[in-house]
Amino acid sequence: MTTQPTGHARPALSTPPTARWQATPAQNLVTLLLGFWLMTGIFVDGWAHNHLGERLETFFTPWHAVFYSGFLAVAVWTAWLGRLGLRRGHRGVQVFPDGYGLGAAGVVVFALGGLGDMTWHTLFGIEVGIDALLSPTHLLLFLGAQLLVVSPLVSCWRHAGGRTMPGARVWPAVLSATAALSFTSFMHMYAWTLVNLPAASSFDGARSFVASTLLTSLILTAPVLLLLLRWDLPFGTVTLMFTVNTVLMRGMTVGLTEDAAPLLVMLGAGLTADVLLRALRPSPTRRAAYRTFAALLPLAVWVPYLALTAADRGASLELWTGACVMAALGGLALSTLTVPPALPGTQPAEP
Repeated sequence: MTTQPTGHARPALSTPPTARWQATPAQNLVTLLLGFWLMTGIFVDGWAHNHLGERLETFFTPWHAVFYSGFLAVAVWTAWLGRLGLRRGHRGVQVFPDGYGLGAAGVVVFALGGLGDMTWHTLFGIEVGIDALLSPTHLLLFLGAQLLVVSPLVSCWRHAGGRTMPGARVWPAVLSATAALSFTSFMHMYAWTLVNLPAASSFDGARSFVASTLLTSLILTAPVLLLLLRWDLPFGTVTLMFTVNTVLMRGMTVGLTEDAAPLLVMLGAGLTADVLLRALRPSPTRRAAYRTFAALLPLAVWVPYLALTAADRGASLELWTGACVMAALGGLALSTLTVPPALPGTQPAEP
């Protein structure tokens, strides 16, 4: 006996798309808005640790409420983006926009760090000083937060387009790099020269003076050089990055009304760097311009800053000017890591 066809064809199984989907500029900006909520909360909590110290006796503080609510907001938003991917037919990690797999991992890491932090504080109390930065659970929170805020940067990086992409694609990447820079600065506040310039009147002090200056310089320079690998940066990029970072760092530690000189110096350094970007047009194919900019950027920061402050910290002329030169050489060395010299037989770079 044969079965006659009914006239209804079996629907074909849909094949999930294989390519990642791209977040829109608006979606990246929402991620950054929520990420800055999280970041601001962490800096407010840092202020509490710096100014209240041992008076913090519980995990359940207003400061924790600010940044954990920020985390909850960005986690819900990341889940919503994953839901959009599911509706598009994506599966697995591809439900998230391209670059947002890092953000999804950041949600998990941050949540684990938060649970561990509550347990740690319950068992061992509230850390003070540098111990609070180096607590294993706090390092997990830092890692999770970094993964969340760099997702828009990775998303913009992977978007098809040349170096002269529209500002709507580049500015979210700049803001993402600014958040990443600020988180890194936060975790190195104990050696951040722009808020804690060591006294240089002794050998150990002079050693700390130079080491802190070089570490701070490399952290400030690295994200700018990274962005230059991908884009011709719009004017105001470095000014924004340096000013936002300095406001957050000084607001958390010494306060914005304590001394306006570092903020003015960083504003001027950012403007100088933006002018240099216009004049030199550094890029991976213009290696000489790229390396020149990498050496001049630290000088734009440290020459005016140390000229104003080094003498008050007991630093000799030789010490602080030498620190400036070493910072410039550090920027130059960093440029050779990000854009190595061309290998023999490859296409020569532009002058």
